[in-house]
Amino acid sequence: MSAEYATFGLAPAICAGGFLPDGDRQVHRDFVDFVIDGRPLLFRLSDVDAVSPLASDIPPAILTPQVRGLLLETGASLEGGRRIIYACPECQDLACGAVTAVIEKDGDDFVWRDLAWQTDRRVDLERNGYHGIGPFRFRGDEYRGALGALPDGGPSRGAGSC
Repeated sequence: MSAEYATFGLAPAICAGGFLPDGDRQVHRDFVDFVIDGRPLLFRLSDVDAVSPLASDIPPAILTPQVRGLLLETGASLEGGRRIIYACPECQDLACGAVTAVIEKDGDDFVWRDLAWQTDRRVDLERNGYHGIGPFRFRGDEYRGALGALPDGGPSRGAGSC
């Protein structure tokens, strides 16, 4: 893979919640956003009402499987090695829509590629891909270090929002 190196980090973020125009209520979620080259990835995606699977308002026992998945220590949950990197703040259900990516290792590096909006088990990259965003190549030690810190507490409050 020929992607240039990008920096990888994490930052606390908030999906503020509140009342929607139709009277429904959206839940408040504290989560940890992915920061690529100093900028939250969620800000690069257009009109996405979603949060990362790294919710900081859940206990480490629930967060750990999410981290293990991003570290490729568990199998991908979707076809083609795709993993959910942002999902509905209410239910995390793929049917509501999610941003997914193929995450793979290349030597010691981690590569995120083929980011797309997905609502079913299969994705149409031509129609729903985030063209011009990625691929991202992260140095393994930086990537593992940022994610490895989460189950031990990680960030819990933030300024970013969904």
